[in-house]
Amino acid sequence: MFKIGEFSKITQISVRMLRYYDEQKLLEPCLIDDSNGYRLYSAKQIDQLNRIILLRNMGFGVKEIKALLEIWNSENIKNNLLEQMKKTEENIQLERMKLQQMQGWLYDLDNQGKKLNIEIIMKSLPKQHVMSIRKIVPDYYYESLLWKEFGEILSNVRNVDKLQSFSIYHDLDYREKDVDIEICVIADHLDLSMENNDVIYRQIEKVDMAACFIIYGPYNNISLAYKEFACWLEQHKEYQMKGENRQVCHVSMCHTNNPEEYITELQIPLLYTSN
Repeated sequence: MFKIGEFSKITQISVRMLRYYDEQKLLEPCLIDDSNGYRLYSAKQIDQLNRIILLRNMGFGVKEIKALLEIWNSENIKNNLLEQMKKTEENIQLERMKLQQMQGWLYDLDNQGKKLNIEIIMKSLPKQHVMSIRKIVPDYYYESLLWKEFGEILSNVRNVDKLQSFSIYHDLDYREKDVDIEICVIADHLDLSMENNDVIYRQIEKVDMAACFIIYGPYNNISLAYKEFACWLEQHKEYQMKGENRQVCHVSMCHTNNPEEYITELQIPLLYTSN
């Protein structure tokens, strides 16, 4: 038998944590000496303690650890690990998106007052056959993960980096969460027999008139471009926004590792009101 201090030294777990595990009934002393109140531990309890530490380091909570310790078998552990892996991957994605938002804010702070002097061109958008994935995603930063997922689906397609692609934002207003995004690849010359439950094959109808403008450099410049477009729209009151905005990545992260080389086109459908 070991006193709590001795057991702490042997296991390299602090007395504070051992007391906490005792309070939570995860690892109680095997004996408490009535004469002096000493908490006594056995060498046989080290395996149980190691399990607790391992599960805690993998993000399991006290209730989950208790349940796993009560039913300690391979099948139960495997099922819980798979579920915990899924939660961890989701948390990593959320933290990455938070980091992107922080980087975007820093960029905006460093570029206050900057103007892109975009050139707005009016043109029609032709009818197109596309292969696409459409999902409700947590926010706009999640779009890059959709493109990564789509890239894996198209990994066996020849010259995939040369395919014409674009995004459609189906929400008619800005959303802070639950964003409806469709990412598309023009499918005229694609093998449409590829099987994937997330993939849609459809025809996108012609847009008679859209305001189109090119943005050079990082995606952070897109918000600056929208601001300049808003000023343009206020000066041209005969036009109103109508329908779903599109974003065409002529040069993107799929083509270069340098964000300064990105070339992005925004296409915003318009209605002529003659006012």
